[in-house]
Amino acid sequence: PSKCVRPKSKGGSPTGSSRMEHLAQSLSLVACKSFGGERNDQIRSNILQNLTADVELLWPDLDSRVKGSQNVRAFMLNFFDSVPDLQMSVNTITEDGSTHGMLEYTISGTASKFAMPMFPVGKWVQWKCMSRYEFDHSSKVRVHQARLGFVPGAPVTSANFEGLSHCASMLAATQGGSRLLQEAIEMDGADDMCKAMLTETMRGNVWEMSLSPHGNHVVQKLIVNLFPQQVQFVVDAFRGRVVEAAQNQMQSRVLERLLEYCAPSQTAVLADEALRQAPMLLRHSFGNFVMQAVLEHGLPEHKTWLVGNICSDVDRLARHKIASNSVRKALTTSGPADQDALIRALKADAQSFASLCKHKTGSFVARELKQLTKKMGQ
Repeated sequence: PSKCVRPKSKGGSPTGSSRMEHLAQSLSLVACKSFGGERNDQIRSNILQNLTADVELLWPDLDSRVKGSQNVRAFMLNFFDSVPDLQMSVNTITEDGSTHGMLEYTISGTASKFAMPMFPVGKWVQWKCMSRYEFDHSSKVRVHQARLGFVPGAPVTSANFEGLSHCASMLAATQGGSRLLQEAIEMDGADDMCKAMLTETMRGNVWEMSLSPHGNHVVQKLIVNLFPQQVQFVVDAFRGRVVEAAQNQMQSRVLERLLEYCAPSQTAVLADEALRQAPMLLRHSFGNFVMQAVLEHGLPEHKTWLVGNICSDVDRLARHKIASNSVRKALTTSGPADQDALIRALKADAQSFASLCKHKTGSFVARELKQLTKKMGQ
């Protein structure tokens, strides 16, 4: 049976007659099926009439908008009717001046038919809902912005992950949705099957997600939190396009995480592609970070090859505003043989090295070299 919970004020006592408290109580009653008949219809009519003609219902995490009182009414009634055992319990009520208010409540139930993506059909699911309202001068709702999240302290079920999987691509494209997916990926209480369900829906969309200013963080979180073999599909998505990705602000970060968290043998194909354009990427504002990741996490042969490439033009690279960072990384992370090669290359011409020590960019490389040679006792 449905359950409607009378909202409580922060002090725990029944609410009074303020606008937000009245709205909270009405929402809880609208979800109730227990009244039935004319009274239930009247309650629904009252709350739905408290909307302006041009009201907007926004789900920013899904980049979704319903506009106009008729459309909003239809959406809300369809949702309420689609979840027969719907329960709503208002937790906090906040008023922000005369035109804004916030409700935070727990919503749960089992959808009997499709109502919205995060309520999978036939599965009981529970979410925290945060609703922000904007009112007009007559206290009618002009904007209702809603976000869903995990209920703090409540167990996370496979139904939560199934709901997320139904709209993972949409969520990944928005700031709030991306954060929700990242939270799901990091959850300790979720088993591997749940996370696998979520990642399965991302196959085929990795390239597009990694281009997104929000989606790239989801892909990075997958790489950091899953086993390397579970993110092979991310490696595969970048094969043949590494140089292009290395020059992109968002995708270069994903490449860095792959090189950092996957086995060098798994990412060798990516490093091979990047090294073919090493002279250009060493000087690129984003590509240089990928080169540094190869120097730190690549196969020994990749590191040695790249150090050799740096040595062949070390004087100019050490003075370059961007490339000098890779020279410094090579000095601090390379093996003894490669470090010796770099030291010899940088000190090959005493006059040039003296000039490097005074250069506004090169001086940082010279300082790194001096610290290294001191540590090595040279």
